[in-house]
Amino acid sequence: MTATDPVPLRDAATVLILRDGAEGLEVFMLRRNLNSDFVGGAYVFPGGAVDPWDRELDLEPICHGRSDADASRRLGIESGGLAFWVAAIRESFEEAGVLLAYGPDGDVVDLDHEAGQARWAEHRGAVDRGELRLVDLCAAEQLRLAVDGMHYFGHWITPEGAPRRYDTRFFLAA
Repeated sequence: MTATDPVPLRDAATVLILRDGAEGLEVFMLRRNLNSDFVGGAYVFPGGAVDPWDRELDLEPICHGRSDADASRRLGIESGGLAFWVAAIRESFEEAGVLLAYGPDGDVVDLDHEAGQARWAEHRGAVDRGELRLVDLCAAEQLRLAVDGMHYFGHWITPEGAPRRYDTRFFLAA
């Protein structure tokens, strides 16, 4: 690619994780590594590129309360919309250790208080390294992704001239 070639757009998803705090609304953010080659040191919401595994056809059964048709309609695209919800969940797990999923009891999993924290750390590393698909993790741990609790609210595209460009869908989750 030359300096005059356009930078390709990559599909991406980001989730703003919110909670009611003692003094008002709290928003979860991460600080990127200062040595990162893309916006090093910036405070960001968990998120990133939609990976091929996020687009697999076997994801719909582990996504609680939303089909691909519904997700796509909400995003205004023909198909493949569920991948954005899945990518946002995967990225929040990889980057922050927050897994927006329901356990076998139907409650949102709380990895800080789950038995086997070392096991969850292993799962997180394996998903991050691309050694374990999120769908396979859900099958092994009897989880369903909490896509029903994520609300789509925005669509932004990185401006031209940036070294990387993302076509990003933004979600809110409690």
